[in-house]
Amino acid sequence: MDVFVTGGTGGIGSAVVKKLVSGGATVIGLARSEGSAARLRQLGANAYPGDLRNPDSWVSRAAACDAVIHTGATFSEDMGRVDRQSMLALKQAARHRQQPLKVVYTGGIWLFPATGNTTKITEKTPFSPLPAFRFMTETIRTLSHGTDLNLAVVHPALACSRDSGPIADMTRALKAGQPFETRATAETLWPLVEIEDLAALYALALKHARFRLSLIASSISGISVGHLAAHISARHGQPLDVVTIEAPEAADPDTDWSAGYALSQSVDTAHAQRVTGWQPEQSTVEDLIVSLSR
Repeated sequence: MDVFVTGGTGGIGSAVVKKLVSGGATVIGLARSEGSAARLRQLGANAYPGDLRNPDSWVSRAAACDAVIHTGATFSEDMGRVDRQSMLALKQAARHRQQPLKVVYTGGIWLFPATGNTTKITEKTPFSPLPAFRFMTETIRTLSHGTDLNLAVVHPALACSRDSGPIADMTRALKAGQPFETRATAETLWPLVEIEDLAALYALALKHARFRLSLIASSISGISVGHLAAHISARHGQPLDVVTIEAPEAADPDTDWSAGYALSQSVDTAHAQRVTGWQPEQSTVEDLIVSLSR
């Protein structure tokens, strides 16, 4: 299988590329710069020059592959427009294929509402996205329409690696002797997933035959920020305080990428495992913290 990947040098994308390469796939990564191209080659992928902002430069090549995994994002004021235009161009480029193009699109847990601990989010829960990510729901509807694409949407929980995500951020604050500042409170529930486990679900979604597939990628259904801080404190033998900060007064909801940390969410982790056979290795908070602290 040859797979075209956008965002292949990002946190999620690079883990996905490594997983696919290790599984024997031929991976072609979209590279906006020579630095990105070099990083993709280090991961074992081929690099294809192009930019999300200029989809005409790459969608024909992507549509000629067996599958496309979209993890790229600009995190700029026009991120929604760039995402919609690039995915619409890909959909149009795939119209002349003999078989529908397999596309794995990256959504996110912040497309769903806050639930606290009273109920659990499932793949059937209606979207209620943060303003900054509303465009994703529109893009998903566009990609779902028609028969040009065989679509799977992966909704990652808060992804954790040694370098990024809540556990890494908390650990850095602890080691610096500083409190952990967050938009959440100590009672806020965060669903979590380890980055390599997340990449494994992308690989499984790629092979799944269902024509329309939605998967919430979470191995920890929801842990309170206070309890997570306590686990990290116990692991390192140092106290870690959690300090809640307010949104900046001038924050624009349409570009407030951090607002999701204030959402208290609990998710049903069973569906993705049942449908794809996904078996995350880091399935407890203790597993996660030990794994990422090595």
